Amino acid sequence: MHPILLLSFLMLSGPPAAPSPGEIRLTIARDPYFSSDQVTMCRVRATNDGGRSWPGKMLRFEARATDALPVVRERGRFGLELTPHGSLETLIALPGRHDRFEVELLSTGKSGADAEHKPRKRASRPRSPKRSG
Repeated sequence: MHPILLLSFLMLSGPPAAPSPGEIRLTIARDPYFSSDQVTMCRVRATNDGGRSWPGKMLRFEARATDALPVVRERGRFGLELTPHGSLETLIALPGRHDRFEVELLSTGKSGADAEHKPRKRASRPRSPKRSG
C-alpha cells in the first residue's frame, strides 16, 4: 500500500474504541464546599497518562459511595477533550452524606443502563391547521 494512503487512512480512522488499561486514571474526592447533609458533591478527575487525545464525552464513568448499603451509584461523563498528559474534572452529585468513594471507567459502547437515564422523546401528533375566522 502506498505510504500516503496508509497515513491518511490512519488519520481518518480516529481514536480507538477504548483506552488501554492504565492509560486514563480516574480519581474521586468529596467536595466539602458544596456538599450538604442531603447531597454529597464529588469531583471526578481523569488524567491521561497516554499520548493520545480522547473526546470527553467518550469517557464514561460510574461513581459509587461505598459506605452506604445498598451502594449509591451515579454515572457521568466528561466534556471537552482530554489531551495527552492532561486532565479533566467534573462534578457529580450522590444523594445522602457519604465519605468513602470509588470510581470506575466504563466501556464506551452503548448499554441498556444508559438508555434508562436518558429522557424519552414524546411522540408528537400532527397539528391541525389553524382555522381562520
